[in-house]
Amino acid sequence: MPEALSITKPNTVETFMKANTDLRIAADALKEFQKQLDALALAITKEATKQAKAAGRTTIMAADIKAAMTAVTGSTSDLPYLFRQLEKLTAKETADLSTLIQNWITAH
Repeated sequence: MPEALSITKPNTVETFMKANTDLRIAADALKEFQKQLDALALAITKEATKQAKAAGRTTIMAADIKAAMTAVTGSTSDLPYLFRQLEKLTAKETADLSTLIQNWITAH
């Protein structure tokens, strides 16, 4: 079976990491970083494809990538986005979230 396609070459990952830290980087850390990077890139590509198709386009646009990144990672500093997500929760989901937050606060 052919080797899986990767988003970047291992030496590029190493160069990037070394440029952004003064710590040494273990070989297995480089492999894991590349594995996670590939998984993230694939998930974003698939989600961006869905976004473009849902909009009736055959081209992935920058907005599709931005939306895909938020959908895949769940990260956003956009408070209105967060509030819209919270508004979608049912009463039980809201109660479960409240319990989860309380447990986290207690543990920390």
